[in-house]
Amino acid sequence: GSSADLGISATYKFADWISADAIIVNGEGYKKIQKNDGLNYGLGVTLTPVKGFQMRLYGGLNENGEEGKKDITNLAAFMGYKHEKFTIGAEYNYMMNASNKEDADQSGYSVFASVNLPKNVSLYARFDDLYSKNDWNIAKDESAAILGAQFKLGKYVKIAPNFRMAMPKADGEKNSYSAYVNCYLGF
Repeated sequence: GSSADLGISATYKFADWISADAIIVNGEGYKKIQKNDGLNYGLGVTLTPVKGFQMRLYGGLNENGEEGKKDITNLAAFMGYKHEKFTIGAEYNYMMNASNKEDADQSGYSVFASVNLPKNVSLYARFDDLYSKNDWNIAKDESAAILGAQFKLGKYVKIAPNFRMAMPKADGEKNSYSAYVNCYLGF
């Protein structure tokens, strides 16, 4: 949910290796005024069987509250491992009734990795793949790849130049390429 949603959340740690969380919020976010009676519910379970390795399952329901529109259901699974020298992970998401339309299901996955090098430098890569059931949203379905480096220039400053490639799935669409420089200033 959005950080601007109004509601309640709770987390409980059953043991060092398992915790659960639940949330109920108004679900509209800060870009929309709450006009419907629908709420956004979520439930997650996080497992940490060994130090650094984490698995998470999450399910959410976003009630629409409007006549004739469907509720949105989200399911997600994450698995990752974080070591002092590297991080790897993968996530899968499935959304039913996207945009509150019946059978407008979407799914996607992401895989990523980063490696910490000497002198406050790290390299990272990520691949995303988004697709819609029966190609209902083929115009927006695509794969994307990111490759970059992050340089920590001080306690509060990070700079991350990166290259991105978007690969649309619609026939006749061409790949696009771009370069970015992300900056982080924290105090």
